[in-house]
Amino acid sequence: MKKMLFLGLCVASVVIGCKSETKTTSQVGVYTLDKQVITGGKSEVIKSTANGDLQYKIYTPEGYFVIAMAKDSSVYFGTGSYTQADKTITETNIYNSLALDTVSDVKLDITTTEKGYTQLIPEITVSGTKYKFTEDYTTIATTGTSALDGIWHQTKNLVVSGKDTADKTYNEYKVYQGGHFMWATRYMSDTAAKKMTNLVGHGTFTLNNDDLTEQLDFSSLKGAVGKYDIKVKFNGADEYTQETADTTNKTVGFKTYKRIKK
Repeated sequence: MKKMLFLGLCVASVVIGCKSETKTTSQVGVYTLDKQVITGGKSEVIKSTANGDLQYKIYTPEGYFVIAMAKDSSVYFGTGSYTQADKTITETNIYNSLALDTVSDVKLDITTTEKGYTQLIPEITVSGTKYKFTEDYTTIATTGTSALDGIWHQTKNLVVSGKDTADKTYNEYKVYQGGHFMWATRYMSDTAAKKMTNLVGHGTFTLNNDDLTEQLDFSSLKGAVGKYDIKVKFNGADEYTQETADTTNKTVGFKTYKRIKK
């Protein structure tokens, strides 16, 4: 049950609330979770950054993206579109690590604070029990805009080794916003046992013409943190291919992404 209630579950569990076409104060930005309180049934669960629970959330003008890793190394992610009106946000799931691509709406009550904002989900039902989620976020400073800003979905991943080319395409989502980026994927880590593993990462980036530099500062993938120099080629405003060289394995990777629109 604890894993079902883990951090980002609030964005993908059940259909709640209704959509609104009226937008007010923009929620666009980059945030980190300070504290989460889950109450319901006969229990109360508290998670916090101070205790080793990490969660980042990004709102672009059209979508949201959240990644999280608990202190027990459990990983969650979710992404989708949203509408905002008055002091409420309704998030519509596109893909997450629990409900996958099941379409669901979750209504959030938003209160702006000095540090960032508080997000309240009054009621979510899990296995017949009703829960309330309260989350406090701090705003992370952002830097400028870029042609990459938005949410993207990987459509092709080719790995070239000498004269051989292998198709390694997998289901990956990525977001860029205000100098920050995050990625998330769910893949088959053990084909024999049919075990799926969730991987996430967060960092900062700069884009100078076709030169992209990503500084990955957090990831659930062991050994992944570090600096990445990437060549980017745009095919219009809503598709790009990134080229990366693996000098250790002597391969070159070409990943193509398409922009997700509301």
